[in-house]
Amino acid sequence: MNFRFLILLIVLLLINLQIAICQAELSPSGLQEVPKFYMDALSFQSSEPGVSRLDVFVEVPYEAMQFTKLGDNFRAEYEVAINIYDTTETLVSEKWWTEKIEVPDYNQTTSQTTSNLNQRSFLVTPGFYFVTVQIKDQESDRGTRIKKKVNVRKFTDIDFGISDILIVNRIEFDSGKTSIFPNISGNVGGIRDSFHIFFEAYNSIGTDSSKLFIRIFNMKGDTVRIDSSGIQLGAKKRHCFQNIQTTELIPGDYIMQADLNLSTDNTGEMKKDISATSSRSFVVRWRGMPVSITDLNLAIDQLEYVADREVIDEIRKAPTEKKKTLFQEFWNKKDPSPNTDRNELMEEYYSRVAYANKHFGHYIDGWKTDMGMVYCIFGSPSNIERHPFDIDSKPYEVWTYYEISREFIFVDVTGFGDYRLQNPLWDLRRTRPRR
Repeated sequence: MNFRFLILLIVLLLINLQIAICQAELSPSGLQEVPKFYMDALSFQSSEPGVSRLDVFVEVPYEAMQFTKLGDNFRAEYEVAINIYDTTETLVSEKWWTEKIEVPDYNQTTSQTTSNLNQRSFLVTPGFYFVTVQIKDQESDRGTRIKKKVNVRKFTDIDFGISDILIVNRIEFDSGKTSIFPNISGNVGGIRDSFHIFFEAYNSIGTDSSKLFIRIFNMKGDTVRIDSSGIQLGAKKRHCFQNIQTTELIPGDYIMQADLNLSTDNTGEMKKDISATSSRSFVVRWRGMPVSITDLNLAIDQLEYVADREVIDEIRKAPTEKKKTLFQEFWNKKDPSPNTDRNELMEEYYSRVAYANKHFGHYIDGWKTDMGMVYCIFGSPSNIERHPFDIDSKPYEVWTYYEISREFIFVDVTGFGDYRLQNPLWDLRRTRPRR
């Protein structure tokens, strides 16, 4: 273990009794709310005229619930409230209910792979809405809320169209009945090699066949994958499933676009193409990967403070599959609890990176600044002295870490918030990211 990583590990394991005001101001612990849950809202065609069906899915992982012992079992109870507002913040519809979960095994109560899934449907006129879902745990009395803007699309009076796209964890077929298990988190990183999507195709034209194109874009807008296949239609409404390969996708955020095209009529004669389009976002993130990591290549660059340059270059230059393996192996060696899915050290480090990006960036990313560097390595200071208006000096700050007996002085040398570290940080020149 190199010296810099040893320092990071020691600082992480120390009990940090910090001054309250600095803790509240600098701690990254507020990056995630607890309890955590997932929601998705998708629009489909309705049998009622003039409206569309909006399906709202709510998934609460067992590990986010507060279970209590009840006889031989363990019970959790939480309230769910779904509110739909129009763009003027006027309430359009709402639904409220209570969920009760009972399991016989304590290990199920802390499961990261088991969750409770619910769906509620609303009939609304097409347009833009705000959907809010609020969860309140009955035992702990804690709650959290997710708010999402959705476009409820129009499906009436159209000749050809497709619904929103639902990501599917798995599909089961039994006695002619198809059961789908939705993926509400949008993370497909834990699904081996591929995943499925589901959508409805609406076909008033009566054409039997069509061509489906699936295009996947990264957040830079680059096309990373294109697939095509034939889709049999026939009926006015058809349930469609499509398998999506993920072997070439590195961890990160993506946009998927589905284009369904018609090019012939029932006589087989060519006519003007008719197409329908739907798109949605999804993420590829491995189990145990911090939520703040949305770009593997960037996460590799951010190893700058905890890995030797030779190690970083080896990971960076590796092929995609090997790159993923080397990155995981690096962090697995540092995992303080290797028998669990979580790697607390990796989570702590990348939460510091995320905090640095949010609070210390200006014309470069926050993690690359001097303040960001110190924060990524040492975490929240025990005390901060700010001197923004001293007459005889430029603005400066003093960060003190009592547990390691270190003090760092930052001076705004340009007057534009570019605070530079004045005292050395061991091999600073070698570890400092290039600007």
